[in-house]
Amino acid sequence: MLNMIRMELYRMFKTKSLYVIWIILTAGIIFTTYLGAEEWKDYTMEEKQEQYEYATGQREGDQANFGMSVTIPTKPGDDVSVFDLFYANIKGKFIALFMVIFAVLYSTADLTSGFVKNIGGQVKDRRGLILAKAVALFVYAILTIFLYIGIQTVSNGIFFEKVVFGPWKEFFAYIAVQILLHFAFVMVAMCIAIVLRNNVLSMVFAVCMCMNTLTIFYSFLDKMISRFGVKNFHVIDYTVGGKILELAMNMSTKDMGNALFIAAAFTIVTLTICSTVFQKRDI
Repeated sequence: MLNMIRMELYRMFKTKSLYVIWIILTAGIIFTTYLGAEEWKDYTMEEKQEQYEYATGQREGDQANFGMSVTIPTKPGDDVSVFDLFYANIKGKFIALFMVIFAVLYSTADLTSGFVKNIGGQVKDRRGLILAKAVALFVYAILTIFLYIGIQTVSNGIFFEKVVFGPWKEFFAYIAVQILLHFAFVMVAMCIAIVLRNNVLSMVFAVCMCMNTLTIFYSFLDKMISRFGVKNFHVIDYTVGGKILELAMNMSTKDMGNALFIAAAFTIVTLTICSTVFQKRDI
């Protein structure tokens, strides 16, 4: 098992798309921070208050809008912190978009190239290859999050002319929970890619998850469930994407527990599906 993990990690770091995606992510962070800083400086106190209320969910509105929006949740008069922009980009699924794109490319690279045929017959249980991919993607998720934090810190210093991290305790707790949620999100993308074995369809589905397109399907399920007498039930509250979107900066212990449960449940289910399909499929 350790040899398979080392092999997957070696293959991941030798994949050119890893560094291409990180470069594009870095450019995107710098550009969006520049735009955000310029807009923030032009806002009036009233506009900053409206944006703060919308970003933190105090202002009524659909929090799962189609597309991708990044709203700075900084109180009027306060400095924009790294935590604020981390929360804004995480909630907007900006980081998740890059993660799922790489997950699809990486998960199917050995299948499309035929490399898996060289090693598939040499292992006793092919499900170990799926677990090794999962470990590699977990490392990728951690590195991507901390790469983002590093670039965001530098960008804040350049464009906001000050580096403020925000409350450390809440910041680290939020980072830890979001890493696990994003890893579960990546596992969903990997599962789709391996089951469908089609990069185009898998990529489209993964991008749609980040753009909140599935809220249409969730709304349909909500209406069907309500017909059975279950009121105020929202499917999105029990999805990984929904938890990434809804998790507050000052999350409670209950919120943290619910998010971790959802992340663990989706990770286990997707790994089980992937392992079963990969074990039985003729490679």
